[in-house]
This record gives sequence, structure tokens and C-alpha cells, in this order.
Amino acid sequence: MSNRRWVTRAVLAVAVATVAVTATPVVAVAVPPPPPNPSDEDLDASRGEVFGAARRVGVLTNKVTAASAELDAAQIELAATLGTASAAKRDLHAARAAAEAAQVAAEHTAAQAAAATTRIDRAQRRADEFVAASFRQGSVVGSITAFVGSDDPADLLARAELLDAVSGDRLNARDTMQRARIKKANTDSTARAALEQARARRQAAAKAKTLAEDTYRAAAAADKAAQRRSAELLARKADLESRLADAKGGLYELETQRDRYQQWQSAKEAAATAHAAAQAQAAAAQQDATGQAQQVAPQPAPDPGGVLAPTTGVITSTYGARWGTIHYGLDIANDIGTPIVSVMDGQVVSSGPASGFGLWVRVRHPDSTMTVYGHIHESLVSVGEWVVAGEQIATMGSRGQSTGPHLHFEVERNGSKIAPLVWLRGQGAQI
Repeated sequence: MSNRRWVTRAVLAVAVATVAVTATPVVAVAVPPPPPNPSDEDLDASRGEVFGAARRVGVLTNKVTAASAELDAAQIELAATLGTASAAKRDLHAARAAAEAAQVAAEHTAAQAAAATTRIDRAQRRADEFVAASFRQGSVVGSITAFVGSDDPADLLARAELLDAVSGDRLNARDTMQRARIKKANTDSTARAALEQARARRQAAAKAKTLAEDTYRAAAAADKAAQRRSAELLARKADLESRLADAKGGLYELETQRDRYQQWQSAKEAAATAHAAAQAQAAAAQQDATGQAQQVAPQPAPDPGGVLAPTTGVITSTYGARWGTIHYGLDIANDIGTPIVSVMDGQVVSSGPASGFGLWVRVRHPDSTMTVYGHIHESLVSVGEWVVAGEQIATMGSRGQSTGPHLHFEVERNGSKIAPLVWLRGQGAQI
């Protein structure tokens, strides 16, 4: 029975007393039976239970905060190592390309060296042929014996021209051999250096890629472990909060029973006073009871709702590694046009087209947290507008790079993107 009904019955009792005083001799007035009256020990035990549950929730809340910080650090490390691994892969590809280019250059150099060797052999043969011919003729290039035996001036001139040609050919052969030897030595040295450098780069790039991939796998494992830790602590916190709520409910029920009993006592005393007093006193008692009847027993204020869920639907993807990259958001799927609300009070800083998202809305909140709502069908707010928690700001859509109608929800805090689902549940959102 509610407090209002108990007070109403007291007023009726006073009214009966008033009629009895006015019309007939004073008679006894019926009073409702007393409601349960919990003892002080019961109330103290219930308060102790509430205090203990609240203390355990507080301790666990600190652990959740620490786990959330660890999760933030793990996710920042994961993002950094992903960039390092990607850079190492690019370096390896570049080193492989350089090695292939060096191999092609070495093959080209080998061909040039082979050609130089051929030119050296050819020049050597020409020199040998020249020496052999001179020996057979018993003359030396440039000696007077080459002109002996000429029959006429024309023959003498022809022999002189031949001698000049043979001498020039011998000198050309020497120059050709010298240049060919120098060029061959240079090309061999260049080819060896290029191949050695390419091999060294490729080995270094391969080691860097292996190290980066190992580091990335370790960071991803740490991120998963941190998420599991946060999820476990949040589950324990939710269980303790449920127990705390039950304890508060039990205490509230006992305190309400005590209030009802005290109100019953007040009503009983008021009825007795009205029965024994004169008509004026009965009227005053009636007025007092009427004033009591208009009072409503205070109700306990509900706990703050905290952060709200951004929309309704089915969770299809969460924060973490996906397809070789990081998916920074929480995907919630539903029909196109499903309402999307701001999870907290804040100011709209973006509303309109966005690369990849098609359309988005971003809201900055008083604690500097930024929430992002992507792939929306329609924005219902403007930049600079102040929105409150639960106010509709958009409708769900499938714009941009999307595989179907859903909301892509992100949370940015202190310049880093954090796991939205963990953050929502940690802030008390029912999701």
C-alpha cells in the first residue's frame, strides 16, 4: 500500500471523528492495523550491505579505469606497429626491385665485359699479324728497308702510304686494348659493388619486415588481451552494480516501511486528537490532515543515465585488426532511416560529406571526447549546434564505402581512437 493511501485513510478517520463530535457523543474511531516496522538492526544491516557493495564497486571502478588506460596504450601501440610493418613491407619491395635492377645491370655489364674481351683479342690478333708480316719481310715499321725495291715514284708513294697505314693500325690496336682493359675492370668493379649493395639491402629489408611483423603480432595479441581484461572487469562491475542496486532497493524498501509506520503513528495520533477535541479542534485537525494528504513521500532520485547508446540494431563489427588494417569503429546494423542520437551533450563540429563515410556527423563533448557517426543517410543538425544526450542527430544509411545500412561509430579521446564498445559500456550505456 502506498504512502498516499495510508494518509488518505488517516484523513477519513479524522473526518469520522469530526462527525462524531458534532452529531453524537464521542465514540471510538477505527484505526487501520499498523504496517510492518523494521527494526534499527535491520536498517543498520541493510545500510552496511549498501556501503559494502558501493565500496566494492568503487574498487572495481578504479581497476576498470586502469584497464581502460592499458587498452588505450595497447591500441596506440597497435596502430604504430601497423605503420612500421607497412613501411617495412614497402622497403622490402623497393629492395627487391633494386636487386633485380642490379642483376639486370650486372648482366649488361657482363655483356659489355665480354665485348671488351673480344675487342682485346681482336686487337691482339691484329698486332700479332702485323709483327709476323714485318718479320717475314725482314723489315721494321718506319725503317728505310720498307722503301727498298720500289721501281718508280708511284710505287714508292704506295709503299709509304702502306707503311703509314700499318703503323697507325698498330697504334690503334694498342689504344683499343688499353681502353678495353680499363673499361672491363671498371664495369666488373661497378657490377660487383651494385650486386653486393642490392644483396645487403634486400637482407636488411627482409630482417626489418620480419621484426615489424613479429612486433605487430605481439601488439595485436596485447590489444586482444587488454580488451578481454576490460570486458571481464566491466562484466564484474556490472554484476556488482546489479547487486548494489538490489541492496539499495532493499534499503529503500525498509526505509519506506519505517516511514509508513511513522505516518501510521501520526495518523493514529491525529485521529485520537480529533475524537477527543471540540468542534474547533476537530476542524483544525481536519485541516492539518488535509494538508498532510497533499504531501507525497519523497522518492529516491534515479542514478544518472550516463552515456546513451547511439542507435539500435545488431553489432556486426567492433574495434580491432581487420583485413590487414585497423577497424577503429563499432558497426551497428539496422534499416535505413533508423534514428541515430548523440550519446552525450555536446557541440556539432562536422555535418556533411566525408571521405569514405559518404556523410557523417561529429560531436565534441565537454570532456573533449569526440564521437563520430558515419555512413549516415541524412544529417539533422548543423555545425555549431548544441545537442543533448538522446537528441536525434541523423538517420542510419549506407553511404560511402559501405556494405549495407549501418552506423559506424567512433570515439576519439586525447587525440587517439579508442574501442567504442568498451568505452560505451564503461560509461554505463546499455548496449
